Amino acid sequence: MATEQGICKNCGSLLMVNSNDDLCECVFCDCVFPSAEAIEIFNNPDGVEFPNLPQPKRDAKASRHTVTPVFEDVVEKAVKVDKAVNKETKVEKLFELSPDDVKTPKKVKTIVYAATAACLVIVLGISIPLCVLRTSHAKKIENNITRCISDAQMSVSTVVEDGYATGYKISGQTNNKLSLVTSDEVEKSQVLAAFESFCAIRGEEYGYSSSDGAHYYKDVVLTVYAPNGRFTVEGKKDGASEDSVELVVPEEEESDSET
Repeated sequence: MATEQGICKNCGSLLMVNSNDDLCECVFCDCVFPSAEAIEIFNNPDGVEFPNLPQPKRDAKASRHTVTPVFEDVVEKAVKVDKAVNKETKVEKLFELSPDDVKTPKKVKTIVYAATAACLVIVLGISIPLCVLRTSHAKKIENNITRCISDAQMSVSTVVEDGYATGYKISGQTNNKLSLVTSDEVEKSQVLAAFESFCAIRGEEYGYSSSDGAHYYKDVVLTVYAPNGRFTVEGKKDGASEDSVELVVPEEEESDSET
């Protein structure tokens, strides 16, 4: 067999042609034509036009005229087989882990559970006593709240309904916030007097001295809700003054009457 190079007369593809075979076959477009013509086109390609026409489908049993054997529709069949396998069977992928493949040892689980339980115990052991202590301080401060109201000369209800006072509220992690509701119009001097009195009552309960402003005054907040506005004063290390009392005046309702 003498193998020579040729060119397909239909699609222009480069072919390997058996010169001893009368016919050659293009492995790209299935065109069958004389081997001599393919060799001639390779040697003299100038002016040759390639129509690239579709070729009739050949029987799989028909004889082939190629140097390298060609199998009918090998790519198409391979794709069909691959789809069938992927659809009907589970293909195991290397290096792919599922939750079932990773199992935590019992010893590790035990340690994690024990550490979590210990953390919960510590948190509850700290928070519960603090909450109980805060509530105890708040009750004792409430018992003296009438003193604060009296010093400020305000009309504040001390009636308790369903466990809650109707005219005042003590809040904050260290019972450092007091809110008062009065039906009287008040002045800044009264608000400051209520603030000083509340700081004194709270200081007595917690053991703070007025000379220790960081605990006695700092972060103590008093808010008074009155008909003439909302008064707010927040203590600093050196206490508070009338200038530090903030007043928010309520907006007047617009008259419905036409002018």
